Amino acid sequence: MKKLTYILVLLTFGAFLNSCSDDPEFTKNLNFISFEIQIPTIVVEKEGTTEATVHVYSTQKTGSDRTFSVEVVEDATTANPESYSIPATVTIPANSSVGTITVTAVDNNLGEDPVTIGLQIADEIGLFTGDPAELTIQKHCELDINEFVGTYSGETMGGWGSTNVVTSLDGDGNLQITGVGVSFLTGYWGEEIVTMETLPVDVDLESGEFTIEEAAYITTTWDGAPQPTYYLSAHGFLNACSGTMYLYYDFNQAGVGSYVEYFGDQDYFTEIISIE
Repeated sequence: MKKLTYILVLLTFGAFLNSCSDDPEFTKNLNFISFEIQIPTIVVEKEGTTEATVHVYSTQKTGSDRTFSVEVVEDATTANPESYSIPATVTIPANSSVGTITVTAVDNNLGEDPVTIGLQIADEIGLFTGDPAELTIQKHCELDINEFVGTYSGETMGGWGSTNVVTSLDGDGNLQITGVGVSFLTGYWGEEIVTMETLPVDVDLESGEFTIEEAAYITTTWDGAPQPTYYLSAHGFLNACSGTMYLYYDFNQAGVGSYVEYFGDQDYFTEIISIE
């Protein structure tokens, strides 16, 4: 019987709240404040600073300014405190129901992955607040192809040894590459390189993605005997923020076919490298 009575009380209270929410007078008297994030992602250029305006809305208007404390929600925040600044308070002007704060995001060693900031209005007696708001900071770097020209360093993913990749620009300013897979051929495979071509790289300057169309690339000898020509094809990504090249390549050779298929793993023919 007591359980039934308790349920009836809850139902009655819920119905009361529902009827009050439809009452304009009830809404006007409710002291409620909440963030509204119109642009949830703040894009920061490499080594740059970006400001974003965040609105705060209240159900009430008063004849004087009202100031509320703004807090960072630690559990919802992955951004380093050095990469953003947020005012400690927000003010809603007199006779208004809207206030604003300016959130500043800075590329202070931001990584490649987006990070978040959680915001909330501090609790006060008689104040109802909405759910915490979340902002995302995303670093963006404009690709400059000249920053990817030179001699690269780093280990090959297959464990064949250090990379031998070198890039340059052709007469028209387009990227070209050589030295791909050398550690595999001369180390693990035990062959000697006779000739090696420099191949064109087709780069999408907007996305950083690139391709190398299959072409004759390297001739070798093994134990003095000439081997069939190695053809190279590749695709990958130039990360303008970190200066890293993600290179996924494949050799194709008569009698073997695709080396990625032969070894059964693209990782053996992957190099994640950067300019020395």
